[in-house]
Amino acid sequence: MRISNLVEEIFAQAVALDQSGGLRNTIYAIDNEVFILNYDHTVLLRFRLRRTEGNFEHPISFKANDYDSNVFEEVDGKIVFHSEKGDYQRKKICGTTDLTPEEIKQLYHTYQEETDEKLSPIVISRDVLELLDSDLSHIEFSAEAGGNMKMIQRNIYSGGIIEIEKVNTGLIQEIIEEGFGPLAIKTDDFRALFTFQDALKFSFPSKDKEDFILIKGTDANKRDISGIIACCLYDEVIELKQARQEKPKRMRREI
Repeated sequence: MRISNLVEEIFAQAVALDQSGGLRNTIYAIDNEVFILNYDHTVLLRFRLRRTEGNFEHPISFKANDYDSNVFEEVDGKIVFHSEKGDYQRKKICGTTDLTPEEIKQLYHTYQEETDEKLSPIVISRDVLELLDSDLSHIEFSAEAGGNMKMIQRNIYSGGIIEIEKVNTGLIQEIIEEGFGPLAIKTDDFRALFTFQDALKFSFPSKDKEDFILIKGTDANKRDISGIIACCLYDEVIELKQARQEKPKRMRREI
């Protein structure tokens, strides 16, 4: 099969993230949906294709780093990428993945059904990336009822803290009726999201339901993107939540 230029853009961006180490991932395509799942199962993104882009007649999956051409097929359980140069034809043959596209699609839609437990979305733009320290591994998100969303990065070695607060400006006011957090996601995961759109809507979980965050694109003229990010708990966050048992542990929830 040959994919459209727009689908090829999604694949190319996934490959670039994989090769840069920002979001090592696997690509799944089924019907009119393309999914990107990172290797440690903390980020699952979904792109819904337009009618003009057609559907995938057969489900397919491959590691992003194996992607080699916009012409490929599945043969005997292997992905075969085809390319040509002058009088020469090339085939790159790769294995498929442990999870199937059907399983990933079901997983994604299972999480999306739990949106009634999420707060109203908060729009976050890529402008905030310039204020973050990429050397610090995690970002904490929190908000008090009626207050503003805060993002905190902690240096566990020096004790230093970076605190960023989103302040309501302009005509549209984001009112946080119920507080949430503190909860955290990996800094690399957060930065990778803005590869696809400049601003995203984040729906944070209600208190005591801090399992995952939903995201959705804000620009209808660009890719139809949505996704799920698994929340993390690590040393300082566990102490703040007074959830320490015998001693703090580094924990990660997987999707």
